[in-house]
Amino acid sequence: MFNIRVGEHSPRVTLLQILLNSHACTGVDGRRLTVDGAYGRNTRAAVGAAGKMIGVGDLSGSAATPALIQRLLADVDLSVITSVDLGDPQLQDDVDQFRRNFDDPILLGGMCNGLAQMVLAVQSRARPGRVAALRLDGHGNLGEWLTVSVGNVVDLREGNRAAQQEYAAIAREVYSYISAKNFDKVNGMILPLSRIFAPFGFAEHLGCTLGARPQTRAMLGKLATLWGVPIRVGILTQPIGSVMDIHGPAFTAFPRGHNLTIWSRQFQTLDLPGVSR
Repeated sequence: MFNIRVGEHSPRVTLLQILLNSHACTGVDGRRLTVDGAYGRNTRAAVGAAGKMIGVGDLSGSAATPALIQRLLADVDLSVITSVDLGDPQLQDDVDQFRRNFDDPILLGGMCNGLAQMVLAVQSRARPGRVAALRLDGHGNLGEWLTVSVGNVVDLREGNRAAQQEYAAIAREVYSYISAKNFDKVNGMILPLSRIFAPFGFAEHLGCTLGARPQTRAMLGKLATLWGVPIRVGILTQPIGSVMDIHGPAFTAFPRGHNLTIWSRQFQTLDLPGVSR
């Protein structure tokens, strides 16, 4: 799971507000939350009420914790699916943190057809329309690649000629990552994941500096439209072993060029079935 912090503006908050409304957790004014993707005072009050109702502690004035999110999702039969590019052994630290926070990540790495393997693994765990978030964890490769199963390619561009050759060899494994250069080759392979998401679902990749490059942002817009959900990435370097948050500013691409407000408002009257009150 993940944290959702006070002051955050993101699809995570949109999801949280939908869940809180479905659990009848209201803001300071006693009213249903406005679904706008912004974690303000009303959302904070509703998180505090939800924490007491569900029994995960006093969360008044604090982040929505992985424990709270896990319980809210379970009540409405929604899931979060995570896949980690363990081609870099250092990312075992990320795996350990995912497991400590109610997650059982898919582990991939060193595969020449990693995207197809990721799609199959995700589909084996997903039910159509019931995935609230898909989280992919791997390196951003200087802000260019959403790595899925290629390991730590960032350092290979630097250093001696052998490293350059190794980098070039990995770059040819175009079915193991998503980038602006290979998107047209892999979009058919990853299209089936569009069917797993809830209407208000989202995806994230936790690689470094993916939101910093214009060409990567443009590609993320295509991916958001392909999957029909927002795609969120970090702009700065992301620390290993700290994956409950995207650290620093983030960039989010929305389907069809929408923004957070437009995306969120369509879910204002949505109530999810299966909530025990």
